[in-house]
Amino acid sequence: MNAKEGLLGRNLAALSLRHSRLAAKLSLTEGSSGLEFILSRQGAAVPALRRSGRLFPLHSRFEPIAEGKRIAAEAPRGFITAFGLGGAYHLMPLLFPPAGESGLTGLLIVEKDLAIVRRILEEIDLTRLFSDCRVSLLVDVEPRELSQFLLEHYLPVLYGNFGTISLRSRWDSEQQWFSQRMDALRNLPECLSRDYTVQSRFGCRWFVHTAANLARSEESHCVIPPIKKLLITAAGPSLSGQLERVRQLQKDGASVLATDTSLPVLHAAGIAPDFALSIDCQIISYHHFFRKLPPETTLILDMASPPFLTRQAKRILFYASGHPFSLYLNKHFRPYPLLDVSGGNVTHTAASFAQQAKAEEVRLFGGDFSYPGGQPYSPGSYLYPYFHSQSVRTASSEHRFWEFIARSLPEREKTSSGWRWRTKIMDYYRESLESFIKTRNYTFIQEEGSGVPLSCTPKKPAPGQSPISSPISPERQPWQNFLQHYRNSLRSLPPLTLPHQDYLEKLKPADRQVWATLLPAAAALQGSAPYGLSAVESARHWTIERITALLERHNRLTPV
Repeated sequence: MNAKEGLLGRNLAALSLRHSRLAAKLSLTEGSSGLEFILSRQGAAVPALRRSGRLFPLHSRFEPIAEGKRIAAEAPRGFITAFGLGGAYHLMPLLFPPAGESGLTGLLIVEKDLAIVRRILEEIDLTRLFSDCRVSLLVDVEPRELSQFLLEHYLPVLYGNFGTISLRSRWDSEQQWFSQRMDALRNLPECLSRDYTVQSRFGCRWFVHTAANLARSEESHCVIPPIKKLLITAAGPSLSGQLERVRQLQKDGASVLATDTSLPVLHAAGIAPDFALSIDCQIISYHHFFRKLPPETTLILDMASPPFLTRQAKRILFYASGHPFSLYLNKHFRPYPLLDVSGGNVTHTAASFAQQAKAEEVRLFGGDFSYPGGQPYSPGSYLYPYFHSQSVRTASSEHRFWEFIARSLPEREKTSSGWRWRTKIMDYYRESLESFIKTRNYTFIQEEGSGVPLSCTPKKPAPGQSPISSPISPERQPWQNFLQHYRNSLRSLPPLTLPHQDYLEKLKPADRQVWATLLPAAAALQGSAPYGLSAVESARHWTIERITALLERHNRLTPV
C-alpha cells in the first residue's frame, strides 16, 4: 500500500464512523482528474480546479492556513453550514478556536462532487475533521434533503445560533448549484425560529396540562365511525355569509366540525356541531366555551389542552400531537389518535382529523387566510365581546381590531369585491394546509368566500371503514404508575455533557426518547438557564418536581 492509499484509507475510516454509506460510495468513486494540488509557500497542499487549461486554487497559494484562520474568525458562532470542503483550512480553526472564544456547536459541510471529495481525501489528512462528532458531511445533496437534514439535526436549545459560511473560490466554480442549496435555507431560520418561539412560550405549559389530563383521559372513551362528508368551520369573516349553507348540508347528513374559534358563531346561529376541536394550550381558550356545549357534541382535545376544558363536555376524544412528550405517551401510556398540528393553526389540525375519520369529502367554511375588509374574525367570535368590553372613549373596539391586525405587519390587497389584508403568518397557514391536503386521499373543497383561495386539486377519495376512537388499553399501567416510571427514567439519565452530539450518540434508544421529552421545557426555561446544557438539566429537575407535586396532591386527595 502506497502513502496515498494509506491516507485515503484513514480518511475513509474516520468518515465511516458517522457516514458509513458516504464512505462506501467514496471508496468506489474515481478521483476527479479536474482537481490538482499545488504546494503553498508554507508547504501546505492546496487543491486547485483545472478549468479551460488554467488552475484555480481553492485557497491562498501563499498562506492557506492563515487565510483559513481569518475566515473562521469572521464566521458566526453556534451551528454552521459550510458550503465547500476544499482543503478544510477554513474549517479546522472552527473546531479548535483560540482560548476564551465561544466554540462551534455543530458543523455541516456541503459539497457537490463525489469525485472531487475523493481526490481531496487522497491528498489531505482530514481525519481530525471527520472524527469530530460535531461534523457532518453531505455530498451531491438535493436542496430539499439539505433542509430536511437541518430540521432533523439542528436543535436551537442546544446548538444556539444558526449561520452559514462559504469557500468563495469553490462557490464561484459551481455558483448555480450552491446558490440553489443556499436558497433552500433562506426560510429555514424563520421556520426554526417560529417553532422554537412556540416551544419557549408553551413548553412548560404543554407538560403541566398533559400530566393533569392523564387521569381524565383514562376515563374518556368514545368511538367515531367513518365520516362520509365533513364540514369544517373556521372563524374567518366569510363564515357569516355561509352559515345557511352549513345548516342545509348538516340537515342533508353531513357532519360539522367546529374549530374552537368558530363555536360562538355557530351557537349564535343555532347550529349544534357534531364535533368541536381545540389545539390551544392557553387559558384564553375559555372565551370560546362560555356557552355549554350541546350534549351531542364531541369535544376533540389535545392532551396539552387546559384541564378546565375537560369539564365542558361528556364526550371527549383526546388526541396526541407531535410534541415529544405526546409521542412518549403514545408509546408508553396509551395509543391516542395522532393529529398533525404542524400547521400552527386549528384548521390544519381539523384537516388532519378528517383524514383520521376516513372522510371522503371535506368542505371548509370561513377559511379566509386573510382579513377581508379589515375584519379579523366572523362577528360573534370571541374577539368581539372581548374588545367591546375593553372599549373606552379614546380607544374604541375598532381601534383594538386594527391593533390586532397591524401587529402582523399586513399588506393591503385589492379584490373583485373590495380589499383584504394579508400577512406572512396567514400565508404560511394557507401554504401549510395546501401542502397537507395534497397528500390526503379525500376531496377538499373551500367554500367560496372573500378570503384567499386555496390551491386544491380534486381527488378520488379512498373510502375507509376503521373508526377513530379513544384508546382502550386495560393492560397498560394506570397514570400514576406511568408518571412514577417516567420520573425514574428522568432520574436515571446520565448528566448532559459536551459535545452534545457525542452525548446523544452514547444514549440508549429508550433513554434518547426520554431525553427528547425535555426539549420543549428546556426552551421555555432557557431564559433562566441560558446555556443549552444547563437549560436541559433545569428542565429535568423542573419536570421531576412537577411530577412529584402532582402525585403527592393525588395521594392527599385519594381516600385510603
